[in-house]
Amino acid sequence: MRGDAISGMREAIGCHWKHSLWIVATLALLTLLGMNVLYDTSMVGDLVIIVGFSLLMAASFVLALRLKAAQRPQKAAKVFLLHATVRTLLAAGVIAAYWFFKVAPDGADKKVMLRFVILFAAFFLPLLVFDAFKVMRWQKTYPTTP
Repeated sequence: MRGDAISGMREAIGCHWKHSLWIVATLALLTLLGMNVLYDTSMVGDLVIIVGFSLLMAASFVLALRLKAAQRPQKAAKVFLLHATVRTLLAAGVIAAYWFFKVAPDGADKKVMLRFVILFAAFFLPLLVFDAFKVMRWQKTYPTTP
């Protein structure tokens, strides 16, 4: 029974990676479509930063799951909580770096920063919620054994 849980968890982690890629790709395409409709392509460079961050965080979460939770599926919740904390701190760092390197030196309008934060949140929050729902489902599928 334990072997089935481990192989099932490994398969679930692989599917999680594919679904995360699809979410990031869909959000990026919708954002590019919105930029094209609004004739505002000034944030394409910012979109590259955001997509890169999202892919890096998704890959690091899958790697952490493979290292820790693949052998013990009940550890998935702890891995998620730690990764969500680190992801949030790194997101704050990316936003601060954007402010210091892009907005502050140019004396750009605050609207530039606001648009970046909104776009960043549009990628950050869906992936965080997706990861949380997946971990909750794994907790029901692979319950803690005594």
